[in-house]
Amino acid sequence: MGSDPAVDVPAEEMVTGLTTLTGSGQSEEKRVTLQIEPRAVFEGDTLTLSCLVRYGYKPDRIEFYKDNIVLQSQAGKVLRMDHVPKRDEGSYKCRVWWRSIYFLDSAEVWVSVRELFSKPTLTFTLVSPVWEGDAVTLQCAAQIYKQGTQLQYRYSKEGTDLRGSGSHDQHSIPAAGLRDTGKYQCEVEAAGTGLVKKTSDPVSLTVRELFSKPTLIFSPVSPVWEGEAVTLQCAAQIYKQGTQLQYRYSKEGTDLRGSGSQDQHSIPAAGLRDTGRYQCEVEAAGTGLVKKTSDHVSLTVRDGQPKPALSQKPDGEICEGDPVTLSCVVEGGFGGWRYLWYRDRQGAPVYQRDSSSGAGYTISAAALSHSGEYWCRAERERTSLHSQYSDPIRVNVTALFSRVTLTATPGVTVKEGEPLNLTCEAAVNKPTHPQLHYSIMRDGEPVTNSTDSALYSIASTEKSHTGSYKCAVESQGVRKSSQELHIEVQNLPSERLEKCKGAFG
Repeated sequence: MGSDPAVDVPAEEMVTGLTTLTGSGQSEEKRVTLQIEPRAVFEGDTLTLSCLVRYGYKPDRIEFYKDNIVLQSQAGKVLRMDHVPKRDEGSYKCRVWWRSIYFLDSAEVWVSVRELFSKPTLTFTLVSPVWEGDAVTLQCAAQIYKQGTQLQYRYSKEGTDLRGSGSHDQHSIPAAGLRDTGKYQCEVEAAGTGLVKKTSDPVSLTVRELFSKPTLIFSPVSPVWEGEAVTLQCAAQIYKQGTQLQYRYSKEGTDLRGSGSQDQHSIPAAGLRDTGRYQCEVEAAGTGLVKKTSDHVSLTVRDGQPKPALSQKPDGEICEGDPVTLSCVVEGGFGGWRYLWYRDRQGAPVYQRDSSSGAGYTISAAALSHSGEYWCRAERERTSLHSQYSDPIRVNVTALFSRVTLTATPGVTVKEGEPLNLTCEAAVNKPTHPQLHYSIMRDGEPVTNSTDSALYSIASTEKSHTGSYKCAVESQGVRKSSQELHIEVQNLPSERLEKCKGAFG
């Protein structure tokens, strides 16, 4: 805003020697001056701006500008800026107003704000990724530009401050763990001010597993019985070649004897007192820094001998040719057993099989000879422990066919030229009737073979049809034959034979 010719300024309010203001707010002779102390400042310093009028009437308002943007409008001629940051660098001026009508601008003055120290850089003494147990140091480097400046350092991971902030430009991780994986930053500030702070870019640290969390297993599998030898196996996978492991075993939090380089711990003869919860701990040999513990695993020691349970499927009576399976399981269903089957109290087992969860003795096609009483018994793998005998099961195998008969119609003696029908019949004992296969034989040679018909018909017999006939029925691999039936075809008298021949043309 400039001067207004229409405004009459009283003589007593005129500024002595003030020349006429121009429209730009500038006079031919500069009467307003901006003084800045100091002209070159460091971050965090105090900057003082003084707007001076060479002579004249006291102004009613003074405005201070930075890069032509109003900073502050006030009555006083001094503006104090404490703790200036780098962003306060720029071009400054002041403007003096009288009655909000007349103003004069100072010349623009450039203010340089120098960095107190540089933006810090964070580095690791070991190149990421590192192994568990490695000692890692974080180095925070910042260049100081103002002599005598003391710096304070603070370190953080994923935005959370770490312990050990202070005057040291290093932060140590004595033994890196998987939890130390993440993004790190360091923040630097000028000591005693708490105002000038600068933060490094994030830097990632990856920590690799030296070995896996161990797994503890028992051999044989729990439960075990008194007197059995039990082995605790502590398994951990090594990821860094050359790593040596040390093992320690505990029961209910109390260390067991025999800790060392062995991944096994033995209980030669388990007793009831050995029942409890066990763990194993693994650490990298020679460091004592990287340790990992297995989950708790329970061991139960029982007294006496286990007794297996024996079952049959299908239940009840079975027929010849049917499959039948006997299942033997030690009570509780725990593994590590070998199963043996006995029949009719024979000295040696009729069958034996190793299994982790029980075992079955299968007869794919039962025969009458399979009828009898069966028992099972189990013995623990790699030990001398035997179970009791199971209760017996009686297997009853019924004949599939109670009888097979062959009948001749009209009879076993026929005349030449007469018809003959042979019928094969079987009495099946199985409720669900199986498919039957019929065959009829004469003198041992088959004359018919069918699954559809049990009938053999001869429309006109001849002398050659004389012979011994037998029929057989087969199903489910079971075959049963009838008794032999002798068929005789007799010769007709010559006169009757001629008549028969004439009758048949």
